[in-house]
Amino acid sequence: MVRIFKITREDEIFKRLLAISVSLKEMSSSLRSLYMGVRNGDKNDSIGNSVRIRSAYERVAMEREDVMSLLFGEAFLPDFKESMVMLTQSLYYTSKAIKDTARAYVTRRVSEKCLQSMGDQMEAYLVIVSEATSKMVDVVNSLNHDIRRAIKLGREIQMLERNGDEIKDTLLLKLYEIESEIDVVSLLQFKDIILFTDDILDNLEEGTVSVEVLYATLKS
Repeated sequence: MVRIFKITREDEIFKRLLAISVSLKEMSSSLRSLYMGVRNGDKNDSIGNSVRIRSAYERVAMEREDVMSLLFGEAFLPDFKESMVMLTQSLYYTSKAIKDTARAYVTRRVSEKCLQSMGDQMEAYLVIVSEATSKMVDVVNSLNHDIRRAIKLGREIQMLERNGDEIKDTLLLKLYEIESEIDVVSLLQFKDIILFTDDILDNLEEGTVSVEVLYATLKS
């Protein structure tokens, strides 16, 4: 397969973006483990995973700054720079959404009623998040040697995001169905959890759009 970009600067960008995407995959795995700890009442496990997520988020933030410094400190084609800035920001905001979701789980004890009513669907939601972050690693890894594959994988992420939206809508409906059975703080906490999880998938989808922008510029 012929490489699209052969210049070391571009390779360095792709290398750093791949490191970020791998961190997102690890954060997603920790988020699932955190959730299982919450569901099983294992506070120490949940807190441990929350700390791991926070540390990974800080690594992503540093990598993001490095990528931005490279993009704006070197001479790149404008379209390439624009699409890579979009992708970098999308990956960073994905990490922030994972961190925010984790924080929402551990700030206070999650309502048992919420877990009983929506636990299985929330687990399914997090499975989708894990699949999407895993595919994003493959998307980024394919950018500099097989962008058509990256586009194909990106569309699979977009499909996962739509599946996630369906679960999100169902979860919100169920949450308001049990509104009278839980306190307001618990309702708002679980609503935040749902919406932050939605943000994870939305930002991953946004990242796939930047790949399509890059592909369009290569074709023009």
